[in-house]
Amino acid sequence: MDLEALRTLIVVVEGKSFTKAAKALSISQPSVSLHIKNLEELFQTKLIDRSPKHFHITPTGEIVYQRAKQIASIVEKTHEEIFSYHNQLTGSLTIGASYTVGEYILPSLLKDFDQNYPDIDLQIYIENTEKINRSVLLHEFDVGLVEGQVKSKELRSFPFLEDEMVLIVPMDHPIRELNNLKLSDLQGLTWVGREEGSGTRDIMDAVFRAYSINAKKLITIGSNHGVVQAVQHGLGLSFISRSIVENKFGEDLMVRLPIIQSPNRFFSCVLPAEGELSKNVEVFLEAIKDKYKMEK
Repeated sequence: MDLEALRTLIVVVEGKSFTKAAKALSISQPSVSLHIKNLEELFQTKLIDRSPKHFHITPTGEIVYQRAKQIASIVEKTHEEIFSYHNQLTGSLTIGASYTVGEYILPSLLKDFDQNYPDIDLQIYIENTEKINRSVLLHEFDVGLVEGQVKSKELRSFPFLEDEMVLIVPMDHPIRELNNLKLSDLQGLTWVGREEGSGTRDIMDAVFRAYSINAKKLITIGSNHGVVQAVQHGLGLSFISRSIVENKFGEDLMVRLPIIQSPNRFFSCVLPAEGELSKNVEVFLEAIKDKYKMEK
């Protein structure tokens, strides 16, 4: 298969223009068209619909585009591994981290790693757990660090740090005045939670199911900081990672609920289920295991 044709397809799709692709790749526009034509003949399908007024990738074109990105990533990693074999570790390491991990756990880990491997360029992306898992599966990220469950059989994962989920309640909420808190006291209240696909949201939903809690209203916010700010301003209750409360906001909002078992979870590393790991990924995993005293 022609790797140059696949690279051309990637640039064309991401720039939505044959002209821009030709300029970016320093080739002629007819060469760009020829690369796309050769791919269409190879796969016996139309990849791109375009006219002077619109540009649209076809469903089968999207499949080829996603696979092309995976192949390009594998080729790049192969070059890095061969170079690293003959030289010191260099190249890049792309890490996807879910919000809690990326904002409150990862920074201290990266500080140590960067000191030990200064020639590795780090690229960090923070998304929710669902998006991280998908990007690792598509080889867009070398490794993922998430707080939720990994459900795909095409991914493998291992836990590296336990996390405690705590209930946070506005300072002036009536629930704080109750001496004997009952499960019924949690019914019909307004709650604040993360978006679907977030590991934190998965935990909240699991608690609601386990204890048959029905919310009067659920306000969805796409960041941990936003959730805590909403609770501080009296919008509702929430479950959130203890690391967030302790590291940034203090413990004033936390309320102990003896009637509910504290829901704990693990932060996990996520990797493709198959394929060899690059040297950069291997040393990063070793750094995680060393920092959190895991068995190797």
